[in-house]
Amino acid sequence: MKPAAILILFVFVVSVSPSWAGPAEISACLKQVNPLKAERDQVAELDGVWGLFQKTEELQNNSALAITLDNKINSILFHLDYLCNTTDGIPFDELALYVSTGLAEKGEEKFREELIILGKSEGEIEVWFKFSKFAVANRYRALDPKTISSTIQSAHPFINRYLQLAEKINSKKDVGSVIQEAQKLTNHVETFFEIDPYMSQAIHENSQVPYADWDENYGGS
Repeated sequence: MKPAAILILFVFVVSVSPSWAGPAEISACLKQVNPLKAERDQVAELDGVWGLFQKTEELQNNSALAITLDNKINSILFHLDYLCNTTDGIPFDELALYVSTGLAEKGEEKFREELIILGKSEGEIEVWFKFSKFAVANRYRALDPKTISSTIQSAHPFINRYLQLAEKINSKKDVGSVIQEAQKLTNHVETFFEIDPYMSQAIHENSQVPYADWDENYGGS
């Protein structure tokens, strides 16, 4: 092989190889999320927005909205942690390892037959196989740390508004506007989930993980 060709090949390999994030990089990313968690925790100390709604007579009939808002704020923080921890790919969980190994060693048809014998339904097997292919394809997918930081910064106003809303309810001041503010914040968070590329990616990736009952000992006791 000519030297020029070797150089081109070397550059190509370097360019496509994943740049693994070490513990320090992951820790630095998670550290950016901590201020948001601190604000969420301040709301939790007040029993959450749902708890505040329950303690406020004028708001008690709108507890479903409060639960939704609490859940969406927690979802933001969960998925930010997820992004930080999966900068260089999605680690195989137990199910992904089990199914991908079975497919590799036995082939789809034979492994499917084995799972049916173990008591798995055709529908469940299809979900497992689809998840395995997804896990393999994304095991080494890479995320840009700067873009993760941008997503974290974009999330901060929502958490701040959440804290301000909780403090407003707790102070019993201008409670009449709380429902409108809570609904508006909920809608804005939903839009954030849809339009922020990394947040929507994190939500999509987590939605691919199926439920697996490992008490069945990989398919049957």
